[in-house]
Amino acid sequence: MLSAWSNPAIPTWLAQYDKLAHAGLYAVFGIALGYGRHFDPASPPHLLALSLGGLYGATDEWHQAFVYGRTPGWGDWIADMTGVSIGYFLALFILMRIAPAVATTPRARTD
Repeated sequence: MLSAWSNPAIPTWLAQYDKLAHAGLYAVFGIALGYGRHFDPASPPHLLALSLGGLYGATDEWHQAFVYGRTPGWGDWIADMTGVSIGYFLALFILMRIAPAVATTPRARTD
């Protein structure tokens, strides 16, 4: 939705942090990919999950070429990929640290 917004009014203080905003938004996507991979019984390879994030970022940048007032950029795509990677590996790291503790916690019987 944000990439389809034509000629958005961006505050001047935010314009200088454009790449950080890209990385932050795509980190959320990376967290979702990492979460999904962690709980998938047939976990896909890491490279496939990260490639999915990169492909989505590339199509998002390409889409901006058709939106008035927006321009695609390699720097934005690199920031997207950086955010996806950080979010993905952060989610996996946290989930792998938490999962052993959750698996050994006794559960209440429901029968």
